[in-house]
Amino acid sequence: MIHILAQFSVKEDKVSEFIELCKELIKESRQEEGCVAYNLQQNREKDNHLVFVEQWKSEKDIEIHNASKHFTKIVPMLIELCEKDPTIETFNSLV
Repeated sequence: MIHILAQFSVKEDKVSEFIELCKELIKESRQEEGCVAYNLQQNREKDNHLVFVEQWKSEKDIEIHNASKHFTKIVPMLIELCEKDPTIETFNSLV
């Protein structure tokens, strides 16, 4: 199992717009084969810090996801609403 944490620092006045765009991305991504979980979390102290917490069955599933129509359409729009580029980290499940 592979986990992805994708962290976004969203412009203060764009948080609502960011979340609305995320709803479509999440809905479509959850329907993909190999997607175990796809959630958006909001920092409790800094409401403009949002993190996708994803869980995928394989690297191939992630590659397909990253090339999907909804991903390639929405993610560039999300990045435009941010103060800086996102930080993306991947992890393998151990225990």
